[in-house]
Amino acid sequence: MMIKKYIGSTTHEAIEKMKRELGMDAVILNTRTVKQKGMFGIFKKPLVEITAAYEMDNKSSNRRSDMEDIKKISSELADLKGMVEKISYNIHQKEEKIDPNLKEYWIKLVENGVQDTVATSIFSKLSQQVDLSIKDSISIRNIVKRVLVEYIGESDPLKVKDGGQKIVFFVGPTGVGKTTTLAKIAAQMVLRKEYDIGLITSDTYRIAAVEQLRIYSEILNIPLEVIYNEEDMYKALVHLKEKDLIFVDTTGKNHKEVDKEDELFKMINSIKNKEIYLVLSSTTDFVTLKSILNRYSFIDNYKIIFTKIDEAERLGNILNIKYLTNKPISYVTTGQNVPDDIKIMNSDEIVGSLLGEI
Repeated sequence: MMIKKYIGSTTHEAIEKMKRELGMDAVILNTRTVKQKGMFGIFKKPLVEITAAYEMDNKSSNRRSDMEDIKKISSELADLKGMVEKISYNIHQKEEKIDPNLKEYWIKLVENGVQDTVATSIFSKLSQQVDLSIKDSISIRNIVKRVLVEYIGESDPLKVKDGGQKIVFFVGPTGVGKTTTLAKIAAQMVLRKEYDIGLITSDTYRIAAVEQLRIYSEILNIPLEVIYNEEDMYKALVHLKEKDLIFVDTTGKNHKEVDKEDELFKMINSIKNKEIYLVLSSTTDFVTLKSILNRYSFIDNYKIIFTKIDEAERLGNILNIKYLTNKPISYVTTGQNVPDDIKIMNSDEIVGSLLGEI
């Protein structure tokens, strides 16, 4: 609080001085008459002195705080504007590199979640290989579709050689649906009655995961081994040595905690007759998917399963991940129903979804 005095020849004059400096919020604490200074003051008319109080500190502080907030927001908006302009410029630059006949396809892919660098790379190579200027629009669409289908490639689903055994590992971050995906594939194999199957789970951190797989094993009438360490794993493999296919559900972890020194991953890499599926969710953003791929990069050759494509708004990450890894995308899942909601990846369907109505 600030206290200040104002003097005037009249009360009205003193109050007006106070209002001009402090505004209407000032509070008058005291009013008194005072003699004018000087040797002749006793002969002059007394003056009026007003003592006023004003809450200056809080309001000034609030004003300063408001101004600082405004400056901070303005700075952030300027930075954001700069980032948007830079991104727009980069996208425009990449668009300029694209053959005009392909621009609408490039835009459609980017709108559907394909990274602009990925779309640019694919179409730049296409432009170098084919003279599109002599093609009509239908021919160009067919060429684009064929190139994208070939780029995504064959699905390469699970196969078992006659007389051999295969151990199939499902790895990936928590929450992507590894256990349900394993159950779907295992159930389909059981229903085909072509292979003798066993199950192993190391996902003992989640009681629900063990119980879920135990229920599936009872329904399908196939054995389940629960393991806690590397020694248990080898014992389980001995117990299931007569099986054609052994499906292994691994522990789901935050991908940032995945460690190549984990004994389970060391054991996986040591097994020869194996197939590894890295299970990824279609709803995961591209930056996180890149981080996941980096964390699991120490694993030997693997294939990819994309889950939850029924929940994904866009399927561009399928093309992005193919671009980054060049690994086969074997299956996609479309819901929770076992065994129905899984199918072998169909590149024609994926491309159809990416291109839409063009």
